[in-house]
Parts: sequence; C-alpha cells; structure tokens
Amino acid sequence: MILTKYIFKDILKVQVACLIVLSSIFLCQTVIKLLGNVTSGTIPVNVLLELVLYTMPSVGFILIPMTLYVGIIVSLSRMSSESEMVVMKSVGVSTIIFMKLALVLATVSAVVTGFNTLYLLPHATNEQKVLKDSAQNNPKYLPIESGKFTDLGDFTLYIQKVQDNDNKKELKQIFIVNSQTHKRAATIKDSVFLSSSSGHMKNDKEGVQWLTLDTGNTYNILGKGSELRKLNFNTFSIPMLSADVSNIRDDSLQAVPTDELLIMNDQKAGVELQWRISPIIACFVLAIIAIPLSMVNPRQGKFARLGPAIVIFISYYLALMAARNLLNSGKVGLYPGLYLVPVIFIIFVAIPLNMERKRGGFKKKTDNKNKKELTR
Repeated sequence: MILTKYIFKDILKVQVACLIVLSSIFLCQTVIKLLGNVTSGTIPVNVLLELVLYTMPSVGFILIPMTLYVGIIVSLSRMSSESEMVVMKSVGVSTIIFMKLALVLATVSAVVTGFNTLYLLPHATNEQKVLKDSAQNNPKYLPIESGKFTDLGDFTLYIQKVQDNDNKKELKQIFIVNSQTHKRAATIKDSVFLSSSSGHMKNDKEGVQWLTLDTGNTYNILGKGSELRKLNFNTFSIPMLSADVSNIRDDSLQAVPTDELLIMNDQKAGVELQWRISPIIACFVLAIIAIPLSMVNPRQGKFARLGPAIVIFISYYLALMAARNLLNSGKVGLYPGLYLVPVIFIIFVAIPLNMERKRGGFKKKTDNKNKKELTR
C-alpha cells in the first residue's frame, strides 16, 4: 500500500537523521575528551581515530532505541498537525496500521541493537583496552620528541634532539635517570644516571626495539653516603620491551563476550547480560508508547507531546539504571531483574495511553453521530 510505504519511509528518514545528528554530537564530545588525553601525553595521537571508532558501539547502545522513539513521535506528529492523519484515516488507515508499522521498525531497530550490544560493544570495549595498553607500552607509540621528558617504565628519558631516519630514530644529547629511584628515593639505596651525546632506536630481528647509547657516562650513587661512581662506556643498549598484546584483556564484565556471560554462574554476569538485552526490549516498549503520544490535535502543533515523551524516555532509562544498581548490590534477586522495568512501563504507561486514545476516538464518533441526528 502506497500510504504505508510513505509512513514507513518518513519515520525511517527521521530516525536515520536523528541518529546521524546525535551520533555526531556524542562523537565530537568523545573526540574533545580524547584530544585532552593526547595533549597530556596519556594517549598517542596515532591511535586517536581507532579509539573514536571503538566508542561508537557504546553510543549506539542508547541512541538506536531513542532515535526510533523520536522518529515515530516527530514523524506522526507532523502528519497529525498538517492534517495528513485526517486524510489517511478517512481512507481507512487506522491506528492499528500505525502500530504495525512501528513494530516493524522496532523489529529492525532491535536486530541492529542486538548485534551492537551483544557482539560489537564487548568486542569494542576489549579492543579499546588493548589499544590503550599497547599504546602505553609499545615504543613505536611513545611520544619521544625533542626537548621533552618521556617515561619508559623503569627509566625517564630526556632527549635534546630527535631525527627520524628510515626505520630508526637518531638521538642527540641523551639523559636517562632511573625513575624507580626517583619515586622511591627513601627506600632505594643506589641510583643510576646515564648521559650520552648520541644514540639511536632500532628494532632487532625479533621485533624488540632497543635504545642504544653511543659513548657516554654512567653515574651510580651508592648507598646513603652519596658515594659517586663514574663509569665510561662505548655502547649501552636498553631493551624497550612492549607488553604482549595477546595477553592484554579488559577484565571488566563489559568486555566479556556474550557467549561467555551465558555460561557464567554469577549474579553480576547475569545483570550484565540483562543490561545488554534491555535496549533490544526497549525498542518495542518505546515504539508502543510513541504511537499514542504522536496522535496530536492539528491545533496543538507537532511538538505538543514531545515534552512528556522525553520525560517518559528519561524515566525508563533511569528506572533501568536504578534496577541495575540494586541487582549489582545483591539486595534484589536476579529474576525478574531488569525485565521488570519494561513490564511496568507496558502496564502503567503504554496500555493507559493506548486505551485513552481509543476512548477519545469512541467519544468523537459518538459526538459526530449525535450531531447528525440533531441535524435531521
């Protein structure tokens, strides 16, 4: 039917537009936050784009159900305010058809949300942790720049000049101090300080990166008596061992794959699983609530019920978060758990709104019938 295709496309168009705009806003906030970490040196600029991409599943966790909800309300409210709804109903398009279209869109959104929350989100969370750890431990990401201090684990490095030549870095005027000595000066008996006029960083055959100093001096402070020992060297190499990325994994439940959560016999794992399923159910609950909220009077305007709709949406997710906190604290049993929230909203919000709409429609028909009888 042409009208149903028109309604479906209009709602989908609004949903996609809202999703793009809101995703851009959230991603811009993420970029600004990550740029702050880049300027402070905690995150290298090389991995900024990857970290932004890994935050997209967490953004979609709430935005996909929300944009479906907003898309239905904005689209159908516009049709109601411009009297398109009156014409559609006069040719036989009932509220049931609108509800069926909303549930079809909710099914599509639920499939996308399920793929995002059950697979992409834990994978992205784990990869984000791996990327941050590898960036902090992998020498190729280290911010070794001219005239700046660089923390290399056991050592703090200062280089006056850095030059990139092919696959190695040429260094001039190098100073290295044992950073562990600096952090625990009260307990360490010996300290080490190295200086060299030149050096370089290069990978060996096994992929390990080495910092090699050419012709320099080592200064050892022995004991608390501040006895100084100076040694000369022609070559001094320090291995810059990076962490094994294959062994890095986020141990939080947010990064655990869904199939592993299913076999874990733990309440917190069960709560995490329910939390991932909750936005899938939210697509259907919000779609059922959105239909009666979108049927406005043409004189009211298309944004007449947007305020109450926002309050209902916020209340829904606040109720989910409150229930999640109660479940994680162990004060409440795992079942019905988070599934109780959509049931409550269906009974006390969705059904009353739809029943009110039906009663209003019945009353309107009765009034029209009485008017016709009085005319006769």
